[in-house]
Amino acid sequence: MIGEQTPEVEAFWQRVCDQHAIVASNYHTRTFGDPRYAEYGDHVTQLAIDQVKRATAHLAMDFELNQVPRRETGDYWVILWESFKPACVLEIVNVELRPFRDVDDAFAAREGEGDGSLAFWKQCHEDYFKLQLADWGKPWSEDLPVVLESFELVAVNDA
Repeated sequence: MIGEQTPEVEAFWQRVCDQHAIVASNYHTRTFGDPRYAEYGDHVTQLAIDQVKRATAHLAMDFELNQVPRRETGDYWVILWESFKPACVLEIVNVELRPFRDVDDAFAAREGEGDGSLAFWKQCHEDYFKLQLADWGKPWSEDLPVVLESFELVAVNDA
């Protein structure tokens, strides 16, 4: 998760607020993942735009170590392309915290990546999380808490 609120992002956010009568002044701005650990960020963003991807997951410590506030139900998130241009706005509709080992089939299907199976979800996320953990000098465990966020697409940046 990387990115920042640039003037271009702010202008897009203001257009979306005007078009959708959103009164929230705060919003989150990040990519889905970090390109240091995965080369498929734009693909995942496109899945969200196509409404195939309706959820995402992060290690809880990712927020803590990178000093990024955790999103809550009702928050808005401007998703960025890997180029850091605004791609879309999502509204967070549910947030849960579970150990990695307790993520279930329903969440994996909502995440919409690969074949939508829990087996694919676990392998893909374990690989990604292990790369992060190696950088942080932290050990892997299926007991690590994972933040599970479900969302709805609000708007797409046509610019």
